[in-house]
Amino acid sequence: MEFQLQDPKSPKTLTMSHVLVVPYPSRGHINPMMNFSKLLVFNNPNILVTFVVTQEWLTLINSEPKPDSIRFETIPNVVGDKFIDVVEAVMTEMEAPFERLLDQLVLQPRPPTFIICDNFLFWAVRVGNRRNIPVAAFWTSSTSKLWVQFFHIFLQRKHLGMDAISVHFSSPLSKNNQSFFLSLLYKCVVR
Repeated sequence: MEFQLQDPKSPKTLTMSHVLVVPYPSRGHINPMMNFSKLLVFNNPNILVTFVVTQEWLTLINSEPKPDSIRFETIPNVVGDKFIDVVEAVMTEMEAPFERLLDQLVLQPRPPTFIICDNFLFWAVRVGNRRNIPVAAFWTSSTSKLWVQFFHIFLQRKHLGMDAISVHFSSPLSKNNQSFFLSLLYKCVVR
């Protein structure tokens, strides 16, 4: 299984045979993952990317320009009347169709060797683990959103104390203001 990147010391490019990219079916997730896919193939044109979207999303993004080494595959649409219904459908109904698609792709001359999934698609990690295919979760939002979303977990698990956070916090704020800002942030997150 090949999944090495270009060695910066060598002009020879090593290939990553075939990467499956699986975004959450929403524009705020699809666009960053497509941009990442374009960067990936730009840096190594020997990489083949299969971008997996729902049938509905394919009709919306298929006309956008993309490199030849990025291709689309589809899985059935997920539907729901309300936002929460769609979220539940994404979490419970997309795994089986994705696994069936993977069954087809592994029979091709260039089978998938790596999966990059949206960080919300836990089932993609399960599928990759069952197939012994390495999986990387891709965070599509800003790092500040990641920080806000998981800050309380760091504190609960005591991975970072307030002193450690203040020391590593890159901001023009003074240390006193940093502590105040972080305590405010913490109060907002854990409500």
